[in-house]
Amino acid sequence: MKLLFVMLALLFFWDPTLAGLNPLAAEIHKKCYRNGICRLECYTSEMLVANCGFQLECCVKGNPDP
Repeated sequence: MKLLFVMLALLFFWDPTLAGLNPLAAEIHKKCYRNGICRLECYTSEMLVANCGFQLECCVKGNPDP
């Protein structure tokens, strides 16, 4: 039971601990082309205008429909 608690605690604290060491963390929410922002996926109210590093998308607010 103690081992289970330790494993759950490690899983809970693992992501915040490695956030500073993760190269992807520096890329997310970084400014990009045409005053856009890098995200994993653009929202429906945004347009994809370019690609950022690590397969992220550069998203700009606006309607993608013409």
